[in-house]
Amino acid sequence: MPPSYSREVEFHRALAQLLCDLRIEAHVSQGALSAELGIDQAAVSRVESGQRRLTVAETFSWFEALGLDLGGMSDRLLALWAEHGERPPSLWTEPDA
Repeated sequence: MPPSYSREVEFHRALAQLLCDLRIEAHVSQGALSAELGIDQAAVSRVESGQRRLTVAETFSWFEALGLDLGGMSDRLLALWAEHGERPPSLWTEPDA
């Protein structure tokens, strides 16, 4: 398995955990979140367990449903990517001077 695939898998696992943690911190049940999102509770469970990945739009809808600031959450997503998913420099990336 290529290293980039491993990083991508790790990022999605970390994102699933973040989404679960945010829901719990907001004191929102899976059922209440699913009702707000217009999906079933099992879908929320699959996302939080890492069995289903979200699109970018779905991720932002999740944040909005929890009443979170999208700007702040964008920063958290960037930090999560830097920690778990960022790719190493490639031929297309110039080294730092």
